[in-house]
Amino acid sequence: MNQRLESMIKNTFAALKQQYPNLEVYSYDVCNELFLNDGGGMRPASNSNWVRVYGDDSFVINAFKYARQYAPAGCKLYLNDYNEYIPAKTNDIYNMAMKLKGLGYIDGIGMQSHLATNYPDANTYETALKKFLSTGLEVQITELDITCTNTQEQANLYEKIFKLAMQNSSKIPAVTIWGTQDSVSWRRDQNPLLFSNGYQPKPAYEKVMALVK
Repeated sequence: MNQRLESMIKNTFAALKQQYPNLEVYSYDVCNELFLNDGGGMRPASNSNWVRVYGDDSFVINAFKYARQYAPAGCKLYLNDYNEYIPAKTNDIYNMAMKLKGLGYIDGIGMQSHLATNYPDANTYETALKKFLSTGLEVQITELDITCTNTQEQANLYEKIFKLAMQNSSKIPAVTIWGTQDSVSWRRDQNPLLFSNGYQPKPAYEKVMALVK
């Protein structure tokens, strides 16, 4: 299985180089969504064939080792997950990141950041963000959206998340909004993005853009 894992990672980077020779791959999610939904350990064997084969987290270590070996020079290697603001999962991600950091295999942590106006609040999110930043690794906000029934509450939370990113911009190289307008979102029924249908700016868009000033 290690040979298969190494081959997959080696051939992925080789294909990127061959098919997109002018593309600069500046970062790469090596492992994604390793842990239980709300944290408290890795997915069990019944929910992860990797765990079923290996029995522990050694496949994660190996994946990062091979990625470090075959990624292009300067490409940052990331561990990414969702519900990362739930304390038990924050700890799972932090502990894995620190283990990988000790081996020199990781550069950053990805926070998917699928939020809602009723949970988590900005303080809960900030606690997780600061714990990840305390590792000394980079942090990216990778899939930000905020579901809501009240667009002003949504706007306030978007503003707070962007303020946090700006305040820590030296260690947060990217924030990605997970979609362009509500109608194309995977959570379209909950109005999660900066634009409503037809690319009409929402209060959240105005709040975020005002931060530029």
